[in-house]
Amino acid sequence: MKKLTWFLLILLSTSPIMAQSFEESMDESDDVRETIMTLFEGMESADGDVLRSVLDENATLHTVKSTETGTELDETDISSFIESVEGSEPGTLIEEILYISVNVDGDLATAWMDYHFYRGVEFSHCGVNSMNLIRKAGEWKIFSIVDTRRTEDCME
Repeated sequence: MKKLTWFLLILLSTSPIMAQSFEESMDESDDVRETIMTLFEGMESADGDVLRSVLDENATLHTVKSTETGTELDETDISSFIESVEGSEPGTLIEEILYISVNVDGDLATAWMDYHFYRGVEFSHCGVNSMNLIRKAGEWKIFSIVDTRRTEDCME
């Protein structure tokens, strides 16, 4: 009985700390989600300045591709990606996020999301994005994006 009493006392005395940590974690997760959604808003509006505002200066962009000979990892230069977005018509690059999971530990965050990608009203492909973010000077910056792309099994 003594062990149960001690356990309950410890649990009750730490629950405000756990609740505070959980609330802080939720706020951080929301900030990470906001940064990610800003990236997609910048793509849709074809605004390179918006992309630059959420991408780290050393950001990388990779695609995992399945081919007949195996799996490949393609890298796209982040500057080329931004230029490509800037050269598109506003409203033509639409990434619909279906689900997002965010984990935060201090100044590092990871996000995993399912998406559907459209060029205007035409469905292009689906897949997942995996993003890594770093908090610098109080702002979250995306430093790594890895995606998969497929046209089948997208559950449109």
